[in-house]
Amino acid sequence: MSAFTPTVMSAAGLHKRFGGQIILNETAFEMRQGEVVLLRGANGAGKTTLLNILTGNLEPDAGAISLYTTGREECFQFPRSWARNLNFMDHFTPERIAREGVSRSWQDIRLFPTHTLRDNVALAIQNQTGESPFAVFYKRGQIRAEEAKIAKDADALLAQFGLGGRELSSADMVSLGQSKRVAIARSVLAGAKILFLDEPLAALDSRGIDDVMGLLRRVVDEHKVTVVVVEHVFNIPRVLDMATTVWTIANGRIQIETPAAVGAQGLPTESDGVRPWLRQLAGSGGQVVERQLPGGALLSHVALKPGAAEPALDVKDLVVRRGRRPVIGTPSADGQEVAGLSFALPQGSIGVLQAPNGWGKTTFLEALSGVIPIARGSIAIDGKAVHDRPTWDRIGRGLGILQSRDNVFPNLLVDEAIKLAGVPEVPEHIKPFLGRRVAALSGGERQNVAAVCALYARPNAVNVLDEPFGMLDAKAIGRLQSEIVARNSGATLMLLPAASN
Repeated sequence: MSAFTPTVMSAAGLHKRFGGQIILNETAFEMRQGEVVLLRGANGAGKTTLLNILTGNLEPDAGAISLYTTGREECFQFPRSWARNLNFMDHFTPERIAREGVSRSWQDIRLFPTHTLRDNVALAIQNQTGESPFAVFYKRGQIRAEEAKIAKDADALLAQFGLGGRELSSADMVSLGQSKRVAIARSVLAGAKILFLDEPLAALDSRGIDDVMGLLRRVVDEHKVTVVVVEHVFNIPRVLDMATTVWTIANGRIQIETPAAVGAQGLPTESDGVRPWLRQLAGSGGQVVERQLPGGALLSHVALKPGAAEPALDVKDLVVRRGRRPVIGTPSADGQEVAGLSFALPQGSIGVLQAPNGWGKTTFLEALSGVIPIARGSIAIDGKAVHDRPTWDRIGRGLGILQSRDNVFPNLLVDEAIKLAGVPEVPEHIKPFLGRRVAALSGGERQNVAAVCALYARPNAVNVLDEPFGMLDAKAIGRLQSEIVARNSGATLMLLPAASN
């Protein structure tokens, strides 16, 4: 990045403390136009805190943030004086920072599910005439012309991002990878000059990752947007391919490194993840049993207690629909028949179901837990049918669930969440979080708490864990793998994206 490239944001002396814990300590940086920054660090290092501060969602205790995105310097000094706070136009808020051209994505994709993709993108345009209740009565023609132009621009951008023909699809009817593209398109059309992305590759299969990375390259090259990416440890090598700078947070400060230097450190990749772990669990005399399922899915499992006769989880001829469309189940060529999904997971086994995005992993989890009804088939736990039972009864019969998102109440204290889950004794690695509100934890810390609530509460006949390793660093992943084995009283099934290897 040239020294003559314009600066779009800088910070100096940023300090943030939660209780007695210092998260950011005199943090400073300078960010330039068109730069691609990989932001990395251990769980709890301060990545999410920094993103929240730089996007106006959290105020630092001290320091300064300067923005140059509009051609003039806009400086925010902290702590804010009472005189500055009297001016309601000068508050440090997400809305104010967004008007300066700073946008972000979240770990959970925040699209309006019942709105079309076109509307999800178009609504991000600022200062639309139709937002004024008075203009609705006196400027109808201008509003209609403006809305037609915005819709045309939104459609053109969606087509550019590979979503042509899906403009009128509701957001709840597209895949996860497509949803992430819509979120990025929304930021671009809103005029983002700086785009913060929180795990944009999480839960994507190999094709989805390639699509999103190609899109980000286009955003940087064609729209000159500065991009800052926080990513899961296994996906860091993919981001390094296009990163121009690496920020490593440690001890509350940013260390600036080159992508080449970070790449030379031997980072873990997807191939170092689940499959070698299963082979390790199988041992020299064991076997990883693999079975191809319809739609490109792969079910792998290791029997930790060989010889168990009764399956812990038995799924037979399962068909689940979203509206008229079968999501779980494979339609015949003429569309007249649907072949249901069938598989069994033995007692005492650790299983992994890897499937491409759009296969229906979330739908399967919701049907398994009784959140949505099934159209056909049966589900049995420990030989007892549960497909016609309500969710609370399935839990009572030994079903444990860990959702990939929204898996712990954010407004509770960690102590309260642990108690509500029925965890008898707080594990050592959770004790430092006691007394803190869940919403104040980093993504990785929150995932650690959610995993403990799911695995430690009581022995379950079947544990189903959706994306359990998301947001965790390498150390936390290894600890969670050990916990899964130790707490596997019946059988455990993990739902993961399809692997690229």
